[in-house]
Amino acid sequence: MTTKKILCPVDFSSGSRCAMRTAIRLANERGAELELVHAWSLPTVGFAGGYSYAPDVVTLLSDDAQAGLTEAVAQATALGAKRVTPRLVSGVPWQQIVDLAADPAYELIVIGSHGRTGLGRVLIGSVAELVVRHAPCPVLTVRGDGEALPYRHVLCPVDFSPSSRAAVELASQLVQPGGAGVTLLYVLELPVAWGEVRPFDVYGDLDRRGRALLEGWVKELGARLAVPVGLQARVGSAGAQVLAAIDDDPTIDLVAMGSHGYTGLKRLALGSVAEKTVRHARCPVLVARGRGTTGQP
Repeated sequence: MTTKKILCPVDFSSGSRCAMRTAIRLANERGAELELVHAWSLPTVGFAGGYSYAPDVVTLLSDDAQAGLTEAVAQATALGAKRVTPRLVSGVPWQQIVDLAADPAYELIVIGSHGRTGLGRVLIGSVAELVVRHAPCPVLTVRGDGEALPYRHVLCPVDFSPSSRAAVELASQLVQPGGAGVTLLYVLELPVAWGEVRPFDVYGDLDRRGRALLEGWVKELGARLAVPVGLQARVGSAGAQVLAAIDDDPTIDLVAMGSHGYTGLKRLALGSVAEKTVRHARCPVLVARGRGTTGQP
């Protein structure tokens, strides 16, 4: 992944500081510019009944946000960021972040999945989910209780869609030697209730086709990566099985998945699964999306 700029939203919480450490590592590894953005806004309740904040209060909040952002840049520099710049914006936080990411110079957003609330603070948790849903570029969500270590075992849930392929490609560029490498996960899930009677062996047919495609991807990846490439197949609900796979293997330190997928008998629908994984996974989640395919996962 040749990243021109990495965009990292900060709300000065422990969650965003953890995301910032990850963004620093990725930016330094790729020679990319790191841009720290803080989006502040006035609580909507302040406008109830026609009431608005006095100008000096607005100025105070803006100055406080600027001071916090300046401090965040200083922290990033102290942590080793080679190229870091600040950006202060006002408005609905997730919308401001998504609007900034419309610039193709931004090839990755790194955001904390948990934050804190308050007049001068962004609630990163719900913001992260909205950014994942609407951003025009890949989004990496980072939990606040992890370290910014290189990724050595990446789980890639796949449904063979272009979005899924993009996630696998990003995973292959992010994974580092010394671990289990990349594991492709195929979940066999029927979106239609067939009842007790089936006109043909639908499970067997889908399993054979899915495994054949999966083995082809494994072979292709294995030929060009210097890390192990494995595969895993599960049957059941896609969201539940992705989370179960993460919980069953403590070595998994990153999940990379597509934001849009196929539906129907032959494909796993990755859309809502990505959002569910971001919300519940114990490790960072990278949601891949090519520009021009924005919208709800």
